Amino acid sequence: MRLKAVINVVIICVLINIFSFKSTSADILGRERQFDKLSVTEGLSNDYITTIFQDSKGYMWIGTQDGLNRYDGEVVKTYNADINSSNSLSSTYINVIVEDDFGNIWIGTDNGLDIIINNIYDVVRVKEYKNIKYNLGEVEITAILNTSYEENIMLVGTSNGLIKLNIETWEAEEFYNDEGDDNSLTNSYITCLEEDLYNCIWVGTKNGINIIDKDFKIAYSQTKIYENKLFIYDIGSNSLGEMWISTKEGIIICHINNVESMQIVILSSDGVKLYSFDEDKIESILENQYIDIYNNSFIMSDSKDNMWISSSDGIKVYFRDIMEMVEFKKDIKIQNDLSSNVITCFYEDINGVIWIGTDRGVNILTGNKQFNHTIRNDQGGGLLYDKDIMSILQHGEQIWVATKFNGIYIYNKVGDLITHLEKSDSEINLNDNYIKNMFSINNQFIIITTNKELLAIDTKNYSYTRDTYEQDYFYEVNYLYNDGEKIWTATEKDFYAYDINSEEKIYYSNELREANINPGNIKYIIADNKDNDIIWLSGSDTGVIKYSKENGIIKQYINDSSDKKSLISNNINCMTFDELGNLWIGTNMGLSKLDVVLEKFTSYTTAEGLINNFINSILPDKDNNIWISSNKGLSKLNLATKDIINFTEMDGIYGSKFNLRSSIICRDGTMMFGSTKGITYFKPEEIVEPEKTNDKVVIGDILIGKRKEVYDENELILEYDDKDLFIDYFLPDYSNLDNITYEYMIEGIDSDWIYVDSSSDLSIKFLEPGKYILKIRARDGHGNLTEETIMNMRVKNPIWKTPIAYLVYIFTVGVVVLYIFTYVKILRKLVNQKTMKLNNQLEENKRLSEEIINKEKFKNNYFVNLSHELRTPINVISSTVQLINTFNKEGSINKEKLSKYMQIISKNCEGLLKIIGDIIDSSKIETGHYKINKENNDIVYIVEEAALNMSKYIEEKGLTLIIDPDMEEKVISCDATEIERCVINLLGNAVKFTQEGGEIYVFISEVNQYIEITVEDTGIGISEEDQEFIFKRFSQVDGANITKVSSSGIGLTLVKYIVELHGGYIRLESEVNSGSRFTIGLPSVLEE
Repeated sequence: MRLKAVINVVIICVLINIFSFKSTSADILGRERQFDKLSVTEGLSNDYITTIFQDSKGYMWIGTQDGLNRYDGEVVKTYNADINSSNSLSSTYINVIVEDDFGNIWIGTDNGLDIIINNIYDVVRVKEYKNIKYNLGEVEITAILNTSYEENIMLVGTSNGLIKLNIETWEAEEFYNDEGDDNSLTNSYITCLEEDLYNCIWVGTKNGINIIDKDFKIAYSQTKIYENKLFIYDIGSNSLGEMWISTKEGIIICHINNVESMQIVILSSDGVKLYSFDEDKIESILENQYIDIYNNSFIMSDSKDNMWISSSDGIKVYFRDIMEMVEFKKDIKIQNDLSSNVITCFYEDINGVIWIGTDRGVNILTGNKQFNHTIRNDQGGGLLYDKDIMSILQHGEQIWVATKFNGIYIYNKVGDLITHLEKSDSEINLNDNYIKNMFSINNQFIIITTNKELLAIDTKNYSYTRDTYEQDYFYEVNYLYNDGEKIWTATEKDFYAYDINSEEKIYYSNELREANINPGNIKYIIADNKDNDIIWLSGSDTGVIKYSKENGIIKQYINDSSDKKSLISNNINCMTFDELGNLWIGTNMGLSKLDVVLEKFTSYTTAEGLINNFINSILPDKDNNIWISSNKGLSKLNLATKDIINFTEMDGIYGSKFNLRSSIICRDGTMMFGSTKGITYFKPEEIVEPEKTNDKVVIGDILIGKRKEVYDENELILEYDDKDLFIDYFLPDYSNLDNITYEYMIEGIDSDWIYVDSSSDLSIKFLEPGKYILKIRARDGHGNLTEETIMNMRVKNPIWKTPIAYLVYIFTVGVVVLYIFTYVKILRKLVNQKTMKLNNQLEENKRLSEEIINKEKFKNNYFVNLSHELRTPINVISSTVQLINTFNKEGSINKEKLSKYMQIISKNCEGLLKIIGDIIDSSKIETGHYKINKENNDIVYIVEEAALNMSKYIEEKGLTLIIDPDMEEKVISCDATEIERCVINLLGNAVKFTQEGGEIYVFISEVNQYIEITVEDTGIGISEEDQEFIFKRFSQVDGANITKVSSSGIGLTLVKYIVELHGGYIRLESEVNSGSRFTIGLPSVLEE
């Protein structure tokens, strides 16, 4: 009992802390809370949210009373019931959403179970699946649980029992209520399922709680709390072992370490009660401490073990760190607050973002709000909301805030409103004007520029002057800069300096115009951080101008489209110097930094992480970080790391669209930025940079034209003719949805990352066959760059470009090449043969042609000689006959003269007969009809007789004949007449070509069984070229000093033929001017 008392005291102390929620905690949460909204306006099928779930890819699945929605942060895709389509849900009312181990999404509706297949996203109605024993198609599905301790096991709670399903085999086991079995469920209507730390399944029913152990045995089903009629709405567990059970009677809290001996705390509208298992009774312990709970149908434990409880009157949250229960409701005075107090469900995503379902859509609670936007008025209760802040400046210890249409607010250094100069004040009288800017002059005057005039306020006595620049009424003042002596003024027409002491104006407009700078475009003036003589001018289409007060323009820096290291744009919005002496330049296209010493620019845009490229103001903090306001929020550039962190309304920024040059850094380091909605202020050193997300870009739907493709996360395979590839992707970071940007690169096409802003889809018209790697990365809402998501893509080659096709091509080409090679080889061989034959034929033709020509030539010579040789004896005969006839007429011829003349005629007739005989014999030789008659004859005798018969003729020619045989007698087989004829022909030729006084030798010898007859002379000889045709018909030897003798020109041809008919040979040895040596060789044989 003593221990029980101690436990009761501890419980009471804890509960007192739990129920102290009506104090500051709610105020703290209320000030920091801010929600993104998701409703039918953004594409949801219905505003009444029934359940929320995030799958393993990062998609958020949102169930409603009228359909299922898949959300990726930008696009909502709806699934609903359609009686005409089997690929639709069984019912419109969604009760529960869970993912199985295969990535399939299980949808429990009020009329059956449906499964959306992973990657394909087709809907399968389980009632149409024949393998499931139990009917899950026409029963209300109330709860689904994917057990963590056993793979592929899904528990499905229905209005008529609990089903255990093995999703591999589709084997099923049913649990239900059996009144005769104490170990059965307390009721067959399952309301919820929850798994505790020990892998036991807590089953909520209409009549109490049931606990199923890991062996799927009902370990506990008895409770007498409220007489076993406890209606269980929901069960939530945390890492501390606590089970929070939401019931119709309130919230039950119990610890799972020892269920049987533990005490259960019951929180209800009647107070706090304890239920003891031992005593089986309920005891009230705090009757005056209660919590209003209405329709607490949903309960959730977040990752920090905070417990979230739904109701129809706001949210109740027990914060574990402060041990307090906090509730908050919709407050119409707070921007982006809850959309409704009717809370239907909760869900915490992988990044700790809390999703709250209501009857008016989804509310997404994100992030810690670090920025302030509350400025008190003098009564201490108002806020400077919904004011368009045009200018902020510190004047002494005061902060002056000029609004566009609501006058000027003046605050002290602690934020108390001192005074409000309203437009309607009679002295200010700005009813017809709107304020553009404010400037402080010498710590006394505040110059207010409007769209119509210029107003000077003396802050010592708050007197007003309008006539200082009255002459500039028609030209609005763009900017004023006071250096203590002069007020440098830029209007819509001129640029000049106003001397405060002499009240003289010095115009510099013409100098600017000569440099092609329109002075009316100057919008901003700042002093150099080192040289008092230098100011820096900038504006619309002016670039940045370094200007000397004494000497004028020093240099103009402008954008060079061909130089990426130049100024990023010529349209300048603002400028400032950092502590390092760099000039920071805000433009409409991004941020540029000018290293004044090196005159080099470095630029930053959204591609480098800026939240927006339109820069409105720039402030450096004491740590030399650069704070940049833009049209979409604040950016912090860390110069040490080059990282850019972005902040938006989700971080507490009041109004994301900041105004031009509406900023200030106060003397205490506080930064203030004015937006179209109000003012945001903070101390930079107190701002904690958000942690970098671990999420990666997720590849979503992939379409080719209108055809959906399935990507298995390994490789996307495309056909060669696939066109219009559409790839959807998203970053599953829902903490700051409005400022996520993407960039991609396709290896094989792109050499650098391509920035695509916030577009979450990629369209590729066509890819050539090959392999590609698509890389996608994102910058989250704070500008942090995620890791790359890689998708391998392969575009198939057309069939005529496949490896098999190339093998066929190679084979075909090889065959063709081989065929061509063989054909060419054969053709070349044939050509070579033809060429060789042709060449031979040409050579032969050439030879024959030359031979014919030579023969014709020889014939001509022969016939000339022959005609001469024939004419000579004929002329002699004719002359002799005429002489005889003359003498006969005269009668003076005697017998001796007649005999002499007759001898002459006879001799010449013999010569003619010999010539004619040679012609006849040569013709016989050519036709092969020349015959010889061989007999055994003494060859020595034949040669000597022939030579002696020629001796007288030879001697008459003045030549010497020498006969020198080596033998006296030699009988061989031969034709004596023909051999004699040969010898006479050889001797005749020798006589013909030997000059008077020469010698002719005749030798007879036996050599190698041949009898050689040699005729040698000392004549003119025969040249080598003549030797080639000397034995041919019609051939004769010509020479300049040759004396023509009687010859038919066919003697040697006849000799050669006769010798060859004897089986012998003839040989010529001769040199020009050295004589000739003809040798006849006859076989030394006898006739048988």
